Amino acid sequence: MDKKTNISDSELEVLKELWLLPSLTARQLTDRLLERTNWSEPTIKTLLLRLLRKNAVKRTRSGKVFVYSALITQDEYRYQAGCSLLNRLFNGMTGDFLTCLVRNEHLSSSEIESLKKLLDEAEKK
Repeated sequence: MDKKTNISDSELEVLKELWLLPSLTARQLTDRLLERTNWSEPTIKTLLLRLLRKNAVKRTRSGKVFVYSALITQDEYRYQAGCSLLNRLFNGMTGDFLTCLVRNEHLSSSEIESLKKLLDEAEKK
């Protein structure tokens, strides 16, 4: 997937299913999404096609059916989406983002401790 490729919220829901179960047939994927969304079958197929075109998902033939798998991991997606947000809202200034987050979010003691450790490790690099 290209770093500039945008994944819509609906496409993300399809990817979430493929992150949970890495290989699903079109029927399995459709059934899972029909259970928790109000989408129609054609809508789900359209979303799959869009993800295929964006190289976020791959399709392989297994007998008479197609099996779908994510080509981007959840961590890769989160990083790319986070960078996009950081660039749009904070002009790429990570420190400004972290300052805003720490000042406006209630962080637990364990979250604060984890952040301290990460910052200490970053400082040593």
